[in-house]
Amino acid sequence: MNSSNFIRDRLRVKLLAFPSAEISVFDRAKKKYMGLFNPDEMEFVNDKPDVLMFITGGSEHLAIESVQEYRFYLLLASAEGNSWAAATEVKAWMNQHNIRSILLNADDPATADVLTEYYHAHRGIRNLHGQRLGVVGNSSPWLVASSISPYLLHSKLGIEQVDISWDDIMFNEIQQVSPDFASLFGMAGDRQELVESGKIYEGLASLVPFYRLNAVAVECFPLVNKTGHTACLALAKLNYDGIPSACEADICSAAAMMLSAEVCNAIPWMANIAFADGSEVLLAHCTAPVNHLINFKIDSHFETGKGYSLAGHLKGEEVTIFRFDNTLNRMFITLAEVTDHPKNRNACRTQLKAKIKESAGRYFTETPFGNHHLVLPGNWTERLKLAVLIVGMEVLE
Repeated sequence: MNSSNFIRDRLRVKLLAFPSAEISVFDRAKKKYMGLFNPDEMEFVNDKPDVLMFITGGSEHLAIESVQEYRFYLLLASAEGNSWAAATEVKAWMNQHNIRSILLNADDPATADVLTEYYHAHRGIRNLHGQRLGVVGNSSPWLVASSISPYLLHSKLGIEQVDISWDDIMFNEIQQVSPDFASLFGMAGDRQELVESGKIYEGLASLVPFYRLNAVAVECFPLVNKTGHTACLALAKLNYDGIPSACEADICSAAAMMLSAEVCNAIPWMANIAFADGSEVLLAHCTAPVNHLINFKIDSHFETGKGYSLAGHLKGEEVTIFRFDNTLNRMFITLAEVTDHPKNRNACRTQLKAKIKESAGRYFTETPFGNHHLVLPGNWTERLKLAVLIVGMEVLE
């Protein structure tokens, strides 16, 4: 990243005090609260702030003159100098004028962690704008609740959809499989089948530079039905390469994968909700990002019995599960405790069972946004929630 981009990605923090405040008031605040910020992640500014830091009362008008409608801001204040009183009045005004915000206690040590999470969320959302999603084929017909219009994708997240036909990939002209694909999957089992999977990887990977793509969503079942070979290993390798790659041309999932890649610097596992009740959820799919797996083996594809898939053991003792709705107005986010890695032959091959909280159980059985959900090892809930608030979505937990 060059220096100009580095500065651009920093959080812009504006200190707010009553209009006639001496410069010493600001200097004392900077000295007291500098420990809240990583200096590489922020800069003090007079205009276009991302963070409003109230240090005295009487700063209300200066605050509302500094903000824009439909944006999101962090507000920081303390119990000193009537700063909390000023922040409360401004928070109420923001609520009345479609300006999203969160008010935090500047004297709480935990606020430093929130600011770091906000920095990564803010930078990730900025990086997402202008990215291109290649959709190979059409969304699978059973995804009746998961279609997103290209207009919404662009207006809400800044992602441009690029439609691509399977006929645009010249699989017959691919003569070799890259050594890193062969090394990753070991070339065990039926060598010819692995070579065919490798050719699918090479074909899909070639789209990335040609169409200037940042991610792909692939309608995989027509490929299986036509050739007898799956895209499961190809998608696993693309995700391993850092290219968010969704199955079944699920644009809803692909968009969430792209957001996660930028905000969390990690591409999630896209999985079916194989079963859910009030306390547990079973997730399963025939592919997964290889870097999220402790170990894996090559297996058959569950639905068709053709080609190859991955049966792997997902990392972590807890996972973050999330998903957009198809209007991009809401995101479901929950933290779950991993309880098992089943090997049920009557389900997709990579499987995970997790304990969920009561509200998540109600979501899965009463108000789900769709089947596919995204899974990240670890706790990413705070950062994802902040990212969703930045783009103007509601968080459902």
